[in-house]
Amino acid sequence: MSIESNAKRKGSMWRPKKKARMKYEELRQKEEIRQRRLVEQAQIHEMNEVEQAQKQQFLEFSAAWDRYMADYESTAYMSVERLREQHAQDFAEFQEQLRKQPPGCKQSKELLELRRKQQALAKLGRYKEANEVKKQADDLEKWEQAKNSSEVHDRTRRQEERLRAAQQKALAALLKRIQRDRGEQIRHRQMDSQRLIQRNKNLKADLSKKQHLEFKRADGAIRSILSQPEQAQRLLDENDPTYVARCAATGELPLWPDKGSKWKGASLPKNYRPPGDIAGGRVAPRQSAIDRQTPR
Repeated sequence: MSIESNAKRKGSMWRPKKKARMKYEELRQKEEIRQRRLVEQAQIHEMNEVEQAQKQQFLEFSAAWDRYMADYESTAYMSVERLREQHAQDFAEFQEQLRKQPPGCKQSKELLELRRKQQALAKLGRYKEANEVKKQADDLEKWEQAKNSSEVHDRTRRQEERLRAAQQKALAALLKRIQRDRGEQIRHRQMDSQRLIQRNKNLKADLSKKQHLEFKRADGAIRSILSQPEQAQRLLDENDPTYVARCAATGELPLWPDKGSKWKGASLPKNYRPPGDIAGGRVAPRQSAIDRQTPR
């Protein structure tokens, strides 16, 4: 009978301890989950900040290139306009030179011979024959003038065409050079953009690896702290709590403290003496002139 009562007594004593132990394990697991979530949230926040910084950097990169290309297009447009103005000025000067040229026409030998014959007949008094020769000479002169005018016109047209062709060739060369330079700038922009994107990808990949290692260390630190609550409390007493939390987040805990040591916040040294004879929150009274002169 006594054996059975002792067994019941021991069983009743162990039940509360078992329940307390189970409750402690349940709370410890919940705390571990909560701490892991805090670490995950901190890492997600860090990754979001990096992504936002990269987005802002890419926007600034695009805006800088847009400004550069706008300046390039403006410079190219001004170069084309200056060349066109120069071509118009050259063409106007060419036409002015043509207008200033004398419209003289060199008479042929046949026409000169008819004019001499006309004069000779007139001197001999053979006016009828002279008049006929004059008519022939006038017709020949008109024909030669028309021919010369046609030749001058054709020659001028050919000169204008050559000048126009040379100007069009120069303009085409300038436009081709601008197009080539524009293509090179676009390729440079694409290369710079690809390098920036790849650099950001590498940065995120390195950060992800770093966060993975930190999470594993932090998980081990959280398990170590929660499995030894007394040691963890002494760790907080010995070190700055903010420093301990930061070390736990990176998985690098400080050394466990020795017994009897306790962390203290910032304070003045023991031998510090405030100025002005202040002690205990009171200022020492000043001595009067009579007291200072009175010998003791």
